[in-house]
Amino acid sequence: MIGENNNPYSVDKILIAEDHDLYGDGLALVLQEFIPSAQIYRARDFQSSLNMLNKNPDINLVMLDMKMPGATGLEGIKAVKLASPTLIIIVISSLDFDTNIRNIIDLGVNGFIAKSTTKKALIAGIKRVLEGDIVIESESTSDHCYALSERQLQTLSYMAQGKTNKEIARALNISPHTAKEYVSKVIQCLGAENRTQAVQTAERTGLLLNFQ
Repeated sequence: MIGENNNPYSVDKILIAEDHDLYGDGLALVLQEFIPSAQIYRARDFQSSLNMLNKNPDINLVMLDMKMPGATGLEGIKAVKLASPTLIIIVISSLDFDTNIRNIIDLGVNGFIAKSTTKKALIAGIKRVLEGDIVIESESTSDHCYALSERQLQTLSYMAQGKTNKEIARALNISPHTAKEYVSKVIQCLGAENRTQAVQTAERTGLLLNFQ
């Protein structure tokens, strides 16, 4: 299935871990419309989710509701992450508070999408995750907020120090071309037009606090 014209992403098996059938069924329809060739699995509690992942280690993506029977809060996410460290995980939840979202992202998941998100924003968020971004689609912020990966934060830190792409490349032990791509991605993720705006946004939002 991977590589077919109707599936440009390396995702052909998706687990929806959601105990409410109405939302789970709707999400399945959205995903089948977005990636028609994908095989959809369903689980309605954390233990069933873990069992499904154990039986199907080639599942690529899990859409995970953190409020399911069998685990409380962040513990369920930790269990899924421990069971499948390389799995792409997007948390779907009715919890939509900045502090909770930050705690979720800090566990190493790839995205958070609030259940109140529109279909268009849901698809856009999933698409960005599959393209490598860490995405937050939340109504608790006035704009869409895109978190940065560890490597992107390192790049941002060097940008804040005024380093050139070549200097960033040497610091990260990567090619200048890759460094340029990292810088462009950081600017894009922060919704900035240039390096200066990106750094100003980072300073205003506290993104650089752990790197100073």
